Amino acid sequence: MLEHSIIEELINFYNHSFTIIDKHEKVIYWSDRASEIFNMEKSEVIGKDIKEIFAEDKLAILQTLRNNEVIEKKQHMATKSIYVNLKSVPILIEGKVEGAIVSEIDVTEQKRQEEEIEQLKNQVNFLTDNVKQLKNEEHFKNIIFKSSIMENLKNQIKRAAKTNANILITGETGVGKELFAQSIHNSSETSGEFIPINCGAIPKHLFEAELFGYEKGAFTGANKEGNKGKLELARDGTLFLDEIGDMPLDMQVKFLRVLQERKYFRLGGKKEVSTHFRLVSATNKTISELLNSDNFRSDLLYRINVLNIHIPPLRERPDDIESLFYYYIYHLSKKYQTELRYADHSLLNNLRSYHWPGNVRELINVVERLVIFSNEDQLNNNIFDQYLVEVGQSDKTLSVPNLSEDLNLKDYIHKVEAEYIKYIVEQNDHNIEKSSHDLGISRPTLYSKMRKFQF
Repeated sequence: MLEHSIIEELINFYNHSFTIIDKHEKVIYWSDRASEIFNMEKSEVIGKDIKEIFAEDKLAILQTLRNNEVIEKKQHMATKSIYVNLKSVPILIEGKVEGAIVSEIDVTEQKRQEEEIEQLKNQVNFLTDNVKQLKNEEHFKNIIFKSSIMENLKNQIKRAAKTNANILITGETGVGKELFAQSIHNSSETSGEFIPINCGAIPKHLFEAELFGYEKGAFTGANKEGNKGKLELARDGTLFLDEIGDMPLDMQVKFLRVLQERKYFRLGGKKEVSTHFRLVSATNKTISELLNSDNFRSDLLYRINVLNIHIPPLRERPDDIESLFYYYIYHLSKKYQTELRYADHSLLNNLRSYHWPGNVRELINVVERLVIFSNEDQLNNNIFDQYLVEVGQSDKTLSVPNLSEDLNLKDYIHKVEAEYIKYIVEQNDHNIEKSSHDLGISRPTLYSKMRKFQF
């Protein structure tokens, strides 16, 4: 009896987990630390076939028993949140395998620290890449990217900028169309200024005066000295018409004449003014939408769309998400005078998987929120989770495999079961007891299925 108690104390003396099975694959010993790691009491485990508790293909102890081999694994995922260094050895009696024992040392904190170091290295690498980009690409200094898609786009812009052809930039809201227009101007050989005008932000009755300018006394309330229009300000430079699809119809006719004749009249003026400028336009509408619209002239579209530069949405270039994320983390941390905090893999994965309907503009807003509200050494993942709830994109939704997927019945049922169990567990914030109750299965069975489905 004393001998048994001493062995028991020695086993639990160190912070190791021990599990022993006999040759029939039944659990005959389960240490206190094993109970803590796997959140299962001895009464739930001892005497049961170990395959009832854990997924068979994940059990090193079974391989040891069946093949009489020693197995070691470093930083093995024991549970969703715990990593262990594992060693499994056979128990031999007179040369025969009569059982197996596996020990596990919790190395979660060590792994977390290693991930922190790796993450900091990644930050340094991304920031270094961005600094190189700023130094080497003066004309593109405000456009941060890593993807080959954007590299190809940059090369297109360089070629387009060398010409005097009219350029139409297309892309969703928030992709940074004005930044690209500015880069075209910076890359060109024009001597004048970059003059932007948002066609959707100017009241219809003021549009002509804003674009063409006006003479003194042209209308009630006009500046006594008259006023230069955007066309005049853009002389020998670049006129950027943002959201050109919102230009009033009557102005489209007048602007089309400017493009054809390169001449115009100021509002209230009698003398025709000659002009020369480089035209870059932008719209969040597609070319087909503009062509099929009753509010936009097709002849004007053909004039402005000599060269088309399409900026893909952020969701189509996930490689750029991390680069942009780190860039704005750095600059917004400086802006708000906060420490530069690191992001763990979970947050980065969530950022990459989100579809970003607001594109780069939305990403900047999210980063700003993370910088302002995070208080710990790392960025607070819950802040982004809350944001997803706000915009109706919480990932805690049940997804079902698409029927168009090429799956046989067994695989389809397998995927449905995995998604449903994951959904219930996440709905219950990983409360295993409540989840097993809602699913109508035991806790050991739920643990087994979670390991089987790898979540």
